[in-house]
Amino acid sequence: MKFVTLFRFTSQGVANFKQTTKRAKDFTKVAKAAGVEINEFLWTQGRFDGMVSFDAPDRETAAGLLLSLAARGNVQTETMSAFDAKGMEKVLAKAD
Repeated sequence: MKFVTLFRFTSQGVANFKQTTKRAKDFTKVAKAAGVEINEFLWTQGRFDGMVSFDAPDRETAAGLLLSLAARGNVQTETMSAFDAKGMEKVLAKAD
């Protein structure tokens, strides 16, 4: 399953902003151990401070990983499931 997570720094995350790329690398290692593949981290300007796209075997694995991320206190997240073109074709086939 594909997911996109938008994140905002908490005050703790802002205070430690210089560590953000290190935290992303560390999160990638934790994700891999959980069976999740991180596709890309991007840092943004605007309403959100960044996004990460990833593939997880199921929603429960994704949710557990994101709870462990939130528990570290540096970011708040908003996650959406996502579809690539092949997945969207499957969705369209089920639509009336």
